Amino acid sequence: MLLGVALLASLAVVATSPAAAQAADLPPQQPGVTLRTYDVRVPLTEICTLKPSQTPNIDKLMPDIDWSTADEFGLENNFVTHALGYIHIPTAGSYTFRLTSDDGSRLYIDDAVVVDHDGLHGATSKDGSVTLTEGHHALRVEYFEAGGGQQLTLSWQPPGAAGFAVVPTSVLSTDAEAVRVVSPGRKECEGVADTPGDGLPLDSVHPDYTVTDLRPDGFQPQVSGMDWTPDGRLVIATWGGSNQVLGEVYIVENVTGATGPDQVTYKRVASGLREPMGVAVVDGTIYVSQKHELTELRDTDGDEVADEHRTVATWPYGGNFHEFAFGLLYKGGNFYLNLSVAIDYGGATTDPQPVGRGTSVVVNRRTGKISYVAGGLRTPNGIGWGPEQELFVTDNQGGYLPASKLVRIEQDRFFHHYTNPDGPYDANPVTRPVLWLPQNEIGNSPSTPVLLKKGPYRGQFLIGDVTYGGLQRAYLEKVHGEYQGAVFRHTQGLEAGVNRVSLGPDGAIYVGGLGADGNWGQAGKLRYGLQKLTPNDNRTFDMKSMSATPNGFKIEYTRPLSTATIQDIARRYQVKQWRYVPSPTYGGPKVDEETLTVTGVKVSNDRRTVTLTIDGLQPNRVVHLRSPRSFTASNGEELWSTEAWYTLNAIPGAQPDQIFYEAEEGNREGGAGFDTEHAGHSGVGFVDNFGGLNASTTVHVDVKRAGEYEVGLRYSNGPNPFQGDKTISIYVNGRKVKQTVLPTTVTWKEWATKTEQLTLRRGVNAIQYRVDATDTGHVNLDLITVRKPGERITLFDGNSLSEWQHTDGRSATWRRVDGAAMEVYGGDLRTKQAFGDFRLHVEFKVPLLPPDVTGQNRGNSGVYLQERYEIQVLDSYGDPTLDNNEAGAIYLQKAPDVNAATPPETWQTYDIEYRAARYDSAGNKTENARVTVVWNGVLVHDDVAITGPTGGNIPEGPATGSIRLQDHQNTVQYRNIWIEPLT
Repeated sequence: MLLGVALLASLAVVATSPAAAQAADLPPQQPGVTLRTYDVRVPLTEICTLKPSQTPNIDKLMPDIDWSTADEFGLENNFVTHALGYIHIPTAGSYTFRLTSDDGSRLYIDDAVVVDHDGLHGATSKDGSVTLTEGHHALRVEYFEAGGGQQLTLSWQPPGAAGFAVVPTSVLSTDAEAVRVVSPGRKECEGVADTPGDGLPLDSVHPDYTVTDLRPDGFQPQVSGMDWTPDGRLVIATWGGSNQVLGEVYIVENVTGATGPDQVTYKRVASGLREPMGVAVVDGTIYVSQKHELTELRDTDGDEVADEHRTVATWPYGGNFHEFAFGLLYKGGNFYLNLSVAIDYGGATTDPQPVGRGTSVVVNRRTGKISYVAGGLRTPNGIGWGPEQELFVTDNQGGYLPASKLVRIEQDRFFHHYTNPDGPYDANPVTRPVLWLPQNEIGNSPSTPVLLKKGPYRGQFLIGDVTYGGLQRAYLEKVHGEYQGAVFRHTQGLEAGVNRVSLGPDGAIYVGGLGADGNWGQAGKLRYGLQKLTPNDNRTFDMKSMSATPNGFKIEYTRPLSTATIQDIARRYQVKQWRYVPSPTYGGPKVDEETLTVTGVKVSNDRRTVTLTIDGLQPNRVVHLRSPRSFTASNGEELWSTEAWYTLNAIPGAQPDQIFYEAEEGNREGGAGFDTEHAGHSGVGFVDNFGGLNASTTVHVDVKRAGEYEVGLRYSNGPNPFQGDKTISIYVNGRKVKQTVLPTTVTWKEWATKTEQLTLRRGVNAIQYRVDATDTGHVNLDLITVRKPGERITLFDGNSLSEWQHTDGRSATWRRVDGAAMEVYGGDLRTKQAFGDFRLHVEFKVPLLPPDVTGQNRGNSGVYLQERYEIQVLDSYGDPTLDNNEAGAIYLQKAPDVNAATPPETWQTYDIEYRAARYDSAGNKTENARVTVVWNGVLVHDDVAITGPTGGNIPEGPATGSIRLQDHQNTVQYRNIWIEPLT
């Protein structure tokens, strides 16, 4: 990357003039431009095309385009920025624009390139001229930064001007009142091999459907509700705009069967509604869910137009723009709908929150009584009946929702969106989603789930999406009594983002479109729409289902696979898994993301079903499966959509209890906060502000048997407001069981684990850490571990790396290799849990290196005890010198008594018994740590005192410490690692 200032002599080009643009009928505007920054996390060499429908990391209003700092762009490096808005041309003529950028940039006016200044370079300028008419013109600048300096400046030289000046705010504008939604995590560019349905969203209608437009000329409904009259006419509600009372209800006729826009008629039957988001027809009467109430539309004179609006029920409503009443279903004398939370512009949940929001409710038709069923919802826009008439709801990404999701509603369930004050179910255990809908990959703003009753996908859901657009398809199955399953791309090619979906009496799928300012609406589509998809006789080659097995998945296809596809079929599948950790921040990144390997494949005799064996699958993960094209059926047809996202809450068959629970996922009360300031935490952050009286976090843990358990708390206890032991209290299922003492970790950057033996009941237990009046508090809480007492802990057996993390908190990325081993890669690893006294077994293999590679470069690594004291790993085979930097040494303190090394490329063992250093109540060390090491069966250290740190260590102190494996940039391998804590 070149650093420097803009070149004085700019490079100039003359662009082809875009088509003349007259003054546009623009939405309401405000001065300035919109800046959107996307964190791609890879060093680009040219401007990339972002995958569609991704939410930016940064979205803000800027006065002009003249940015050169991380504060302005929002990120430091490896990002893409778009500047969006309009430029007002006061006088027609030829205008010259200058882009100054570090790195590449490109200016579009009216979607035509005016300046192309792409590529890796320092802060240089390039000019372009274009003839423009008087009025507003669409303006877009695309920019990428790949390290080093950062700058993006747009200047101009209008007709008659003597020189260039930054384009002023006075001629720039962008959409006003936009809801600037942002989302953390990595964003993706389109790959060279990505095509629609294979790495990218689909861009057309599924071949199994025929699409029909249902809007006569001039009819532009922003559809917010759909239902049917007894005689088969469509009833729709329309939104009416944010904070408006312009919602309407229409009866739309001649939509079923063979029809078209010229045959469809519509009749407005109600108006003046407050943003209705659901409609239901019961016994011929229309009901609508407005923001503030459930309303019956009464027709008293028989003309079907509502003469009275009768209030059936009201619910808590504070006037916030986001307080919707989503959906409206009816069954057995009751209505079912969802109340969204109030949010601030930008997406944060409003604090304090109106009581009763974020809930799923039932309203009795006769009495209007409201019954609360479940809570912890945020933007539950979609509601529908499931395979057994259960209630399913979609919820949109936001606080405590790292991605959008599908959930199943049952009485007293809580779905993880905490509010202040507490919602009615915030104290209940969290219910996992049926499906995660990974943000921007397969969803963004999911809407109605509709169960298909016929056809090849009978029994599966179709799920609309306002922002991602189209319909996604979901296959569900029950594992251990709970639903989970896979979601697939299904169709795009519709005129608007899909807000409502309904099955018509003719078997067609009816979709109602809606769009708005900000990120609520599908890019490039209309803000209104009404269409239907009618099944035809095609049978497109697609994945029909994906179901979990004890060691992998079974994928069923709609057609037999071709012989060419079956050849080397294991290599055709790409598999990744990750988990989500809900936190109060908007959205969230993928955690513990890793690539898995397909180790076995079985193809059924009819070639329609493939059973995959996949090593390393973990419960509570999202598993992404991709089989890139070319992947063909026996008739030569390519796979319609190559990807599936399976929510693996549970693996079929007997499974061990969950071990790790993130403290930040718990119910934080009493002022307890959330932070990410100190590196090395697990998950997405940790609980802080844990100093005030009654500060607490409650985590629900699940065990299969009642009894005693070793419950560990990973914490940090730094020097503020004092150095030394600190205390907090532990409650189990509402009862205080003890005060725990947390020894100092010396600084806030280190993490230790304090383990207590707690009695747990079978099933779900509420474990609360709280600051009581007799506690000091002032600690950070990161992770809870739950294990059976006295058990040997398998740290690595060739399968999962879940016990490990990099020292900076990243998920473990060491490569798993043949022989149930892992190979050093990407930085030191350490155990998430820290230990005191222990027995440790480690097997390692050093590489065979050329003779000219000598000394500390020959297979160097190390096993750190409590991250303080290193037992050296090195290729010392045949070396007659016993030294304190050779294999088996207590590094730089004591050589092994014997060189027990075996040749490179052979497996060696360390069996270590360790006694931690002892400290008095003032924090002074009274006894050194001691260690015994048996190397390949040979005793090389016999109860040796370790006099101090060995280098590259965390500070000595009384707290426990992790096991660390060193990355010295040598391809050392490890396997079969276990530890036995000693009391």
